[in-house]
Amino acid sequence: MFKKPEPGQSKLYAGLAGVAALALFTACTAEEPAQEEQPADQQTEQQDTSAPADDETTTADDETDDQTDASDEATENGEASGDDEVYSIIDAVEAEYSNGFIVDIDREDDGSTYEVDVVADNEVHQLDVTADGTITVDETDTDDDDIREAEQATVTVSEALDKAFSQHADARFDQIQLDEDDGSIHWEVDFEGDNDEDIELEVPAT
Repeated sequence: MFKKPEPGQSKLYAGLAGVAALALFTACTAEEPAQEEQPADQQTEQQDTSAPADDETTTADDETDDQTDASDEATENGEASGDDEVYSIIDAVEAEYSNGFIVDIDREDDGSTYEVDVVADNEVHQLDVTADGTITVDETDTDDDDIREAEQATVTVSEALDKAFSQHADARFDQIQLDEDDGSIHWEVDFEGDNDEDIELEVPAT
């Protein structure tokens, strides 16, 4: 029923099968092993390792921004910003006279009382202010020069003191007065140095 293959055909089939097997073996041997991919969990660990540094940088930036915002907010609210006691005196007077403009501050010799002149409602209020912020009205008058200078000045007493203290950070406040000289309005600032020497400065008021 079945035709028996001839001997020549069997040899031909065997030869072809051997060639195919050799070719397959050669191809598998020549192929370089693929580089193993790094497991996904190890990649995640490496990314997480760098995360804390980024978080620290972000935290530092946020703290700097918060400090800047706080400083800007204090300036916008008109609050004086400094270490010398005179700044608390300014805050007390400006809280009492919200529409006022301070034109003169003089620290008394005992250091516990300050004489402050503030222009408000077209009047000059001469005040005695203690270190704890207690205000006593000494006198009220209508000094035209003080009123005119207060209207023209664009630099407040706090801003003038900030500039003066930036040049003499360790000095102690003695007096500041708004004045006009040759048509120029400026602040005259007197400080005491470390050796009790007198320090005099002028800060433009416009």
